[in-house]
Amino acid sequence: MNDVMPEGEAIRLFTVPITPELAQEVAAILARFRELADDTLRVQDPEAFEQNTTSLLRREAAEIDGLSEPLRTERQSLHALLLETAELTTSNALDHVRALEHDILMQPPPVWSPLTLSRVVLEGVLFAEYLLDATIPLNKRLARLAGMWMTDATHSQKLADAIGPEDQAKAADMLVYVKDCLQKCQASERHNASGKLIGYVIDGETAAMDMNITERASKAMPSWLPAPYRLTSGAAHNRPWMIGRARNTAGDGGLVGEAATIMAAAMVAMGAVEAVVDAFGEYFGVDVSEGLREMEDERIAFFYRALALAHGQ
Repeated sequence: MNDVMPEGEAIRLFTVPITPELAQEVAAILARFRELADDTLRVQDPEAFEQNTTSLLRREAAEIDGLSEPLRTERQSLHALLLETAELTTSNALDHVRALEHDILMQPPPVWSPLTLSRVVLEGVLFAEYLLDATIPLNKRLARLAGMWMTDATHSQKLADAIGPEDQAKAADMLVYVKDCLQKCQASERHNASGKLIGYVIDGETAAMDMNITERASKAMPSWLPAPYRLTSGAAHNRPWMIGRARNTAGDGGLVGEAATIMAAAMVAMGAVEAVVDAFGEYFGVDVSEGLREMEDERIAFFYRALALAHGQ
């Protein structure tokens, strides 16, 4: 770099303005990662894994098939909902990668919105990884979904209370339906000393009502991406300690984004895509190593191109 750094001072990369050339490069790598993810995640098609009898998905399906009725049918439905939920949150995450591509190209350049969009990408991926986690048994997986499903039904009811009677009735029916389904699946409620519902137990395996996103991010995201959740939370929650940097950089009372912001957002999004591809591969029993290698190669090459663009090398 041409910048001269004082002796002993750490070099801070990308603390420069966002140029159109850099923005185009970042948007292009995000589009490329979406393309690679779309190609790899086609393993969700039943025809792609029908012959793979060793996959975790097939083993768990066989485990459920071994149950007696009516429990078998009820748990098959719950398991199908789990797969649908993982696909839904992943699709939403990839849609936000697409939104991030467009946001980065805005003129004037964005300030903190890229980090907020990348946060949605991260959370969507973490929900899918939480449900498809290959290190846990089937009953814990179903208990995790039970907690998430009930949490969502409760949130839906709270929203309905603020809208009106018709929505309240629909939300109340939904809550009854969820409780009935979980009871039929033999998902037992866990309560704390105060009587509050804190999770579910299925055949001895427990799970909380929802995942701990900060904890999950530290476990599930690639090791090359430290503290991604905390990195995005300051911007997403509009915290002055974070967003004030943009005003200090502007120096005239306005807000100015910098290259470091879009780079951080892109790296979080790329790390999230890598994580979810790995999770789907593990669960569906598909070798995704080639796709992950390609993502790694493209990510590293992108970083050096972006470094040259940002610092005029």
